[in-house]
Amino acid sequence: MGHKARMVIFMVFITGLLPFFLSISAEDTVSMEIHIIGEKTQTRFGDPVIVAGIWHHINVTLENQDFQKLSLKLFNGDSIPTEGERNATNYYEWKYDENIQALWKDEMEYEGRSYLNRGNCRKNDDTYSFCIGIKDTLPEITYYHENWTLEVYKDENKLFSKRAVVEKPTVGLAKSHADLIKFNVVPFTEAVVVGDDSFNISNTGNIPLNISIDYDADDNIIEVTGSNIILPPYSISSHNVALHSKSWKPGIIEIEGIVSGKIPGSYIITTANFTLTSAPGLSPADLKIFVGQSNYEIYEMLEGMVFQYEKNLEMNEGEIRDITVYVSGNGVATLDIWSDEKNITILKISSKNQEGVPQTIISTDTSEYVITVKIEAIRENKIGFLYYALETGGETQTFVTQINVGPPSSGEQASNTVPIMAILVIVCIFLVIGYMISTHMKHRRR
Repeated sequence: MGHKARMVIFMVFITGLLPFFLSISAEDTVSMEIHIIGEKTQTRFGDPVIVAGIWHHINVTLENQDFQKLSLKLFNGDSIPTEGERNATNYYEWKYDENIQALWKDEMEYEGRSYLNRGNCRKNDDTYSFCIGIKDTLPEITYYHENWTLEVYKDENKLFSKRAVVEKPTVGLAKSHADLIKFNVVPFTEAVVVGDDSFNISNTGNIPLNISIDYDADDNIIEVTGSNIILPPYSISSHNVALHSKSWKPGIIEIEGIVSGKIPGSYIITTANFTLTSAPGLSPADLKIFVGQSNYEIYEMLEGMVFQYEKNLEMNEGEIRDITVYVSGNGVATLDIWSDEKNITILKISSKNQEGVPQTIISTDTSEYVITVKIEAIRENKIGFLYYALETGGETQTFVTQINVGPPSSGEQASNTVPIMAILVIVCIFLVIGYMISTHMKHRRR
């Protein structure tokens, strides 16, 4: 093959590759970003997501500013439908044109409705931000999606092509972690108490939601962190609950709530056949407030009387301790107290104005009636029982404190050891003295 023939083949080869290189060069000058207003880019299969019925920013950055018109074409599938086939289900086109006063234009309005939000379109140096959306014409199938194509044109020349996924708008909430949050509050005091656990809320849809958490209580009582925030798609927020207690009487208070998630109105294309406005309501963690003494059981009688007692205790053999129980609520009650007398014995029962049993109690809602029981643990490695029978309004309830009796404490063992050692020393002294006297008498007889 001659030199000229080889040159011709080489030129043909280069000419064939030239569009490829030009295309790469053109694309290298363009960068694109797609996201819901104020949010991060969502992707599916590695391609950016456009949610139907919701405003998005498409940011196009160009190094070469030598043009007057910049166009975006978004269409269903891989090829642009013909003019006669174009409708809201398959084709949209928007343009930035320096020759018109408005600068930004929707080239394909449907039914007289525009899918360009001019108020949120802007140019910043070499970046052009189109605020666009498309009508929700997708089937009523949760998480339904279609593959579309987005192309960028400078004047009339195609500069860039990118696959995009158009998704059905979906809203949803889910809760995880704690189902119940507990609080312990001292009666007749005001304090701020943080719950013993937290709960998480998940946005399971593809649209940002304004999360609101409301409990069935006065606003100045329950405070929830993270309420009234914008929760991005497929993200989780954590929530703690603080209680601003009032001067409450003893008892148990249960409070339920609801989590609501609303789509911010600024995100919704009101003319885009969009019907979703909020996610279905969701229950947060329930709240249970124990108003009573720390580590005490709280029992509410039918007539409103409240009894507080310790359910389990640890003592040592020989230990003497004061056990305190509390009665509150409006009314008159009778309290009887006794023990098993094998492992636990009662030394004294007293209250503010009486001793012994039964105790006659005139109780109020503004204070707690205190009864003190002095007991002694008798036998180690045994379980003792202290019983209470409270009667009010014809109702009688029996309660039990279980006491595990351990060995004597080291101090008690030492105090018991001292007398024994003293007796042994005295016995030894007497033996020595006796031996000395006996020896002395023997020597005198000789």
